[in-house]
Amino acid sequence: MADHDRYGKDVIRSAAGSSFESSGLSFEVPLGTGMPARIDGTVAGLIAVEIESRTSKQVRGAVLDLICHPFPKKLLVLLPVHMQNPGTTRLQCEYLFGRFLATQDFRVVLLLGSAFAPRPSEDTIIIARAISELGFRGA
Repeated sequence: MADHDRYGKDVIRSAAGSSFESSGLSFEVPLGTGMPARIDGTVAGLIAVEIESRTSKQVRGAVLDLICHPFPKKLLVLLPVHMQNPGTTRLQCEYLFGRFLATQDFRVVLLLGSAFAPRPSEDTIIIARAISELGFRGA
């Protein structure tokens, strides 16, 4: 079975270097009661990151996790695997973020590759551009 999460994390790590973290308490998203949600990673203590390859409905749930995360910037990384129309899903997620956040505080990117068909060079460029636009200035 392909590991799309690992592929996404590897691409982000290629773009952000050691500034990308994928474990620790900063990944918890308090939800008022019960266990917190968890996101996939953070960049430079500034950007909350979620990586999604699931169906559009599940992806939209990840938007809520990111909106509720305390970091000021949000990055949603979509891998074109299980979504019926990844482009439409990207636009829907941008719309949802835009209802709660200023445009300069979020990015939704659609990668070209996945664990099934990796395109790490191109996808690293996509991620590097997005995190730069969100204020990341390198390690």
